[in-house]
Amino acid sequence: MIKEFLSTIVNKIEQNPSLKGSIKDGDAFESYVYEEMQKFASSSIDFNITSVEHNGAHSFPDIKVTFSNDTIYGVEIKFSASGNWKSKGNSVFESLSNKESDDYAYRDIFVLFGRKPKPKEEIPHIEVRFAPYGLSVDRIEVTHSPRFSINMNEKEHNLTELFGTANTYAEFRVKTNEEKNELLRAYFKQSTKKTGPDKWYMPKLSEEDIESVEPTLFSSLNINQKQQVVAESFILFPFDLFKKKANYVNVASNMISRHFVYSTALRDSFSASGKTVILEKDIYYPRILMTFFIHVEKIKETLRNPPYENFEDDCYKAWKTAVHEMSIEQISLDKNDELEVSFEKIIKNFNPLLEIQNVVTENKENVNIDLSKFYNLELI
Repeated sequence: MIKEFLSTIVNKIEQNPSLKGSIKDGDAFESYVYEEMQKFASSSIDFNITSVEHNGAHSFPDIKVTFSNDTIYGVEIKFSASGNWKSKGNSVFESLSNKESDDYAYRDIFVLFGRKPKPKEEIPHIEVRFAPYGLSVDRIEVTHSPRFSINMNEKEHNLTELFGTANTYAEFRVKTNEEKNELLRAYFKQSTKKTGPDKWYMPKLSEEDIESVEPTLFSSLNINQKQQVVAESFILFPFDLFKKKANYVNVASNMISRHFVYSTALRDSFSASGKTVILEKDIYYPRILMTFFIHVEKIKETLRNPPYENFEDDCYKAWKTAVHEMSIEQISLDKNDELEVSFEKIIKNFNPLLEIQNVVTENKENVNIDLSKFYNLELI
């Protein structure tokens, strides 16, 4: 009955276009879902629900649904205001959970995910999907500790390495940290066989230092992973990187906090070897422009498919801070624009002062660089 109950909630939300304007964030969406669940549970006998309870702030899962036969299901509520179907999940080791006195109380745990469509999609209502937690997790991310990554795109995800053939998260969550750690090590070992060296290395940990996972060296990542980190850095911090003397403080901070990756020679990843010929055969450009040039397709792919839920918010926050601090009046950013449009505005209007050199005469001069020469604007 849990699926029928959740389907009813989904229909209620999707049939109310006004919610698209009134629900602004995850807290508002969670409150609305909880209230509707309580209404249906108390007014309808079709579902045989005894109670719907909120487990409280910082608890997992958010909501506990108890049926008349004493079967209990958990529902974790997620929401994306940026049009994505992706979100952070809970900690693998679930240190802030709401476990019952009987650890096996939850028959299973579901994710109910609401998404506010992007303006260009012309969808008049919030879209909602739900699925068992074990079929919603597509991978594991590491920030300060390993966390599940939720992806509600149409494809069902199957992490049998962690959840077993039944893919029930409820069975995984009651395992001890030592048991979870063993499963994770096996999972990561299998994963790195397919993808090459990765940040997903999990050493054998004791109970007390289960959170102490070491970050990964940037140079040990595979090519695709390196390209992703570099592309995100160019998107988030163009004003830091396109300078006569690039500033890598924000880049380094983002790498460690977002990807749990560090570099002992970060500058070399962007501007090693100084200058190079890119377009004109008679001009040496700063090497960082070549790095930018060869990452253009990855940058565009990332702009069109944000890698995590709050990526757009992070971009606008970083951009607006830099534009304000540098007093760049010709760049006007509107959060209602597509992310790619806003980035193209930056590329078109930000003309950083960089040093170039004549190949023949070896004369050097400082010039304002037209970044669009290296990017190929498509939307403005």
